[in-house]
Amino acid sequence: MQTPGRIAAAALIAAALAAAWLLSANSLWLGQQSLLLRAILLSAPLLAASTAIWLLPRKRSPRAATALFALGLLSLPVSLAYHLYWLPRHGAAGLSIRMTEQRLITDSSSNALVEIGFAYPIFTPTVELGNGELFSRQLDVYLRMIDAEGESTLYRAVREAAPDETLSVESSVRGMLSANERYLFLPLQLAPGEQVTGRLVFIITALDESASFLGEMRRAQFELRDATTQDLLLRRRLQDPHIPLISD
Repeated sequence: MQTPGRIAAAALIAAALAAAWLLSANSLWLGQQSLLLRAILLSAPLLAASTAIWLLPRKRSPRAATALFALGLLSLPVSLAYHLYWLPRHGAAGLSIRMTEQRLITDSSSNALVEIGFAYPIFTPTVELGNGELFSRQLDVYLRMIDAEGESTLYRAVREAAPDETLSVESSVRGMLSANERYLFLPLQLAPGEQVTGRLVFIITALDESASFLGEMRRAQFELRDATTQDLLLRRRLQDPHIPLISD
């Protein structure tokens, strides 16, 4: 084989590896693209790698080299059929949220609550969120608490950053908890098929002193909303009300 052929094969293999790494590292971006573009992009590394193998010396096993090249060519129609036919009909499972643990920070003499000048209960449930949809999502999570009279109050989980933010309860709580990687701050960005687990942070500022927090939690609901439009995407009651409430 001539040297140019080897150089071309090496370049194709390097391009295939780089493309595969970039696609896996940018799954959120990939999930924002059309299904047609995703099908083409995901088949490109295999096609490039199979072409590189076909360019290498084929004297000992020409049939195997040809078969591998044909496999690379076949990857595009297979990817197109998967993304354009199978996924839209069978691959969308929707959004999901499930609580696995519930915690409440209530002691105003600890956790720096006194130092930042407030003593609101801080509800920090551990949740599992999944994006089974076809495209990436940016989500806000709300907690809707319903009292005994049926009146509801909506709380948004603490955000990573707020527009024109000044010193506030939200910014203070975020500063207090952000060093802990277990906590999740809005908006949550999930690629298709991705699942995340962590603690959300809700500052309960309107709880009646005579009310039972645990009693109201039995009627509470999670709401998933689009982070840009605030359209309601999913509403779920807090699963398994028997999960013990742990006070920190």
